[in-house]
Amino acid sequence: MTTVHIPYGEKKIAFDIPEKNLVISTDTTFPPGIADIEGAVVHGLENPVKGPPFSSYLGKGKKILLLIDNYARLTPAHKLLPPILRKITEQGGIPEILVANGALREMNEAELRRKLGDEILGSGIPIYQSNARNRWEFEFLGETTLGTPVSVHRRFLEADMRLAVSMTQATLWGYGGGGSMILPGVCSYETIEWNHRLTTGRYSSLGYEPPQNVMRMDIEEAMEMAGLEMSLLVILNPDLEIIHVEAGETVATHRKSVKAYDSYYTFDLPGLAKGGLDIGISGSFPGDRFFAHSCWPIANLDHFVKDGGTIILATPAPGGLAHFAYAKDYMPPTRENMKKLYEDFYYQKQQFWHGCLWLPILQVLARKQAIVVTEKERLSLFEEVKIPAYASMEEAFAVALERHGRDATVGFFPYGKWILPKGLHT
Repeated sequence: MTTVHIPYGEKKIAFDIPEKNLVISTDTTFPPGIADIEGAVVHGLENPVKGPPFSSYLGKGKKILLLIDNYARLTPAHKLLPPILRKITEQGGIPEILVANGALREMNEAELRRKLGDEILGSGIPIYQSNARNRWEFEFLGETTLGTPVSVHRRFLEADMRLAVSMTQATLWGYGGGGSMILPGVCSYETIEWNHRLTTGRYSSLGYEPPQNVMRMDIEEAMEMAGLEMSLLVILNPDLEIIHVEAGETVATHRKSVKAYDSYYTFDLPGLAKGGLDIGISGSFPGDRFFAHSCWPIANLDHFVKDGGTIILATPAPGGLAHFAYAKDYMPPTRENMKKLYEDFYYQKQQFWHGCLWLPILQVLARKQAIVVTEKERLSLFEEVKIPAYASMEEAFAVALERHGRDATVGFFPYGKWILPKGLHT
């Protein structure tokens, strides 16, 4: 037996897998966190990938807006912002913070405290939040090449200089960070919906970059229209420590950061059986409070598990299903149910801003089985969305083995949400 430790929110589940079955594990060693984070941030800002250094934008009386992501991302803004704020104030600048919420709700005080820390929250620096449905707060800038009408938050547009601070990670729509801090981050609801219709594109998905990924291409054009001067992007290890920092003009910096991300989180698996694994196992991050966010490994493991295979996902999902609850009307994802879903998108019975979170999962579930391991009190939630769920790994694994046989091939992907195969966008 090989004992694996499956991330399960704040905890880990120890589970034994027969050695003859376990053919792949991505439980590898990652670099430790950067010791001098403030030094790395300053060095990145003053030695950009492309474009002028951050200090060249600063000056007395200049309004400098720092754009941060919200509770749905794990970027440790409380560690990244202090040296940036010092540089601004030392030059006589006026800092502001704007939270890029996209179409999600505004952060509450506890979430702001976790994101920014007590020092920044109590500093008196103005902190604003983008609310996509407050139409009067957005200014129309024009249309992208693909026809998306772009309306951006006025507070962002009124600043003398804008710096986005976020993280690079694999997402259901490519890679996060950079341009997505503008769209959906600080765009109006109408702009977000118009862009997110592109999520149905074949390559507007996990691990793909422009020009294949037309959704991301549209996002980056909107970002350029909005005038974002600079981005600072970090990469985290699975312990959520910062291991890489890049800064500079957004597109060039994002491309370089993605390349670095791929060096840590993509795997070349020559030992993978033709057609893929029978069973893939993944855990979840501490920040994945909602199943709408912890379900993402189902899409990642799609690349490794064969059609007809089984994906086992361990997640406590303490916040419940969240937006994934909308998927219940289309489960199981038969052709008829998928036809109904696209009709509902068209007639606006469903919205793309949250549908883009669970549509990619349904597309996988049309070809593969998912089994969830969760808390007993949440088993009934998964009954509602017709996903088999068990309160122990032993039960879930026994069901999968019964389905695929005692010689089933198994892969362990502890943090499946961030894992990709090599070469998707090269």
